[in-house]
Amino acid sequence: MKFWKDLILSSCRELGSSVVSVTILKERFRRKGTVPYCLNTVFHDMLSKRELCSDILLKDHGKTGVYGLNLWTVGQLVKTPLVWSYETVRAITGFVTFNESDSYIVKSIAVEHIKIIENVVATQNLQNKTMKYEDFLFILFQSSNITRNGVYPPIIFLEKEKRLTTKTVIIDDTKTILIKFASIDGIVHPITSIEKSIYEIEQRENRLVEDITSIEHDIGQTMEKVRQHIQNGQKQMAKTLLKKKHILEKSMHLKITALDTLQGILQKIHNCQSDENVIKAYQLGTDALKNVLNTSGITIEQLDNTVTEMKYVLEQHNEMLSMISAVPTDDIDELELELELGDLIDMKLTESNIEKHNISTPALVPPVENRPSNAHDFDTEIEKRLAALRVDIESSKLASNAQ
Repeated sequence: MKFWKDLILSSCRELGSSVVSVTILKERFRRKGTVPYCLNTVFHDMLSKRELCSDILLKDHGKTGVYGLNLWTVGQLVKTPLVWSYETVRAITGFVTFNESDSYIVKSIAVEHIKIIENVVATQNLQNKTMKYEDFLFILFQSSNITRNGVYPPIIFLEKEKRLTTKTVIIDDTKTILIKFASIDGIVHPITSIEKSIYEIEQRENRLVEDITSIEHDIGQTMEKVRQHIQNGQKQMAKTLLKKKHILEKSMHLKITALDTLQGILQKIHNCQSDENVIKAYQLGTDALKNVLNTSGITIEQLDNTVTEMKYVLEQHNEMLSMISAVPTDDIDELELELELGDLIDMKLTESNIEKHNISTPALVPPVENRPSNAHDFDTEIEKRLAALRVDIESSKLASNAQ
């Protein structure tokens, strides 16, 4: 049983489709004209273990069963923890007989294909982008080995999970299927009329680009023919082709103008969508800030009272600092102190019995008219007197030692 199940899974991966049937597998596994006859038993086992689901459950996922149950709902019931036997599910869905030509979905392969599709969508930046279903299939087929028959089951699964949406529209009298994928970890929204209009404008833009490219190619070929006719001396033919060239150039200029207009419209639409996202972001930020303010309990009145109280405390502090620095100073004149110090020095010299005329120092106490005019000069005078005092004291000590 395990061998045949693994072989079925391997075959589905290789062929890029999760859709199988007993008839298809018999032909696929035919060897030397012999087909395996155990596939019916394998299918019954896989159905009973919910490893397969009927293709009808996908094709008729929007219809109603015989018991008023949505067939997709039945498919979901199979996934419940209850042990549903194949016979029970068959009774609910109305499958009375087992037909070898009936198609079934290998769930594990379908899940693998779902992951591949979502990876392609993320890699190609196709989230929230409306595009033609055939264009998406072209991108998918280039990026994986999933076949057209195998892409249907994962698409249905993704649509039921609201990971993508489809819409059939009429564009230029042609029936077109549009598809849009959800963003990462998001839910897709239905395709709106605005998105349909954007898609139509983009398609017209692409056609204009193709037309302009084709006209440029025609102009190049026409000029090449003109040169050939000139070389052959066929001036009238060259003139006719030049007229054709001018007509093509006028047509190309008209299409270029139309293309510029369409591109301008698309750019404005995209700008509006971007502005809408910015406004939504502003609104979310405003709501978040309101919630924060409401949660914190901060109000304008509280803030105003706090600021006022802070200003009052700072003013008091500055006033205290001003009072501390304004300490009253003594009214004693520094110059008088210096004069008194000079007199004391003169008295000390007199008591030491040192004749002043033997000391080469300036007068101890200069007359009032000869006294220094400023405090700096007077300080210099005092330093000189102190130096003379030290010399006199040292001289007296030497004389006493000699005696």
